[in-house]
Amino acid sequence: MPHCELEYSDNVLDKPDNHTILKAIHNALVETKLFSLNDIKSRVIVHHNYLIGNGKQDRAFVALKISILSGKDKASKKKISEGCIEILKRFFPKSIKKLKLSITVQILEMDKGTYGRVKNY
Repeated sequence: MPHCELEYSDNVLDKPDNHTILKAIHNALVETKLFSLNDIKSRVIVHHNYLIGNGKQDRAFVALKISILSGKDKASKKKISEGCIEILKRFFPKSIKKLKLSITVQILEMDKGTYGRVKNY
């Protein structure tokens, strides 16, 4: 925990190394001292089929969802969100400059009482 899902449209102008982005997100999460590095799971999905607004190709998106177990205070969640926005801005500078780009970070809570996992490490 947490689970990170980074998604972006294939028309972004930047072609970042996804592994490097995920490492930056992992590092930011560990720096909060709320999570252990070994428990963070991340993935990237590049979307080829999407529609933004009226469909013009000058519109793009970068969206990060971070699912965490319930119980974290609002200030901690805000710190995570703001830190990850800054990371994403660093990796998509051309798209920010030349496209109508939406960068979003959403913190989702999973109920501790119903979350289950098997862990062998």
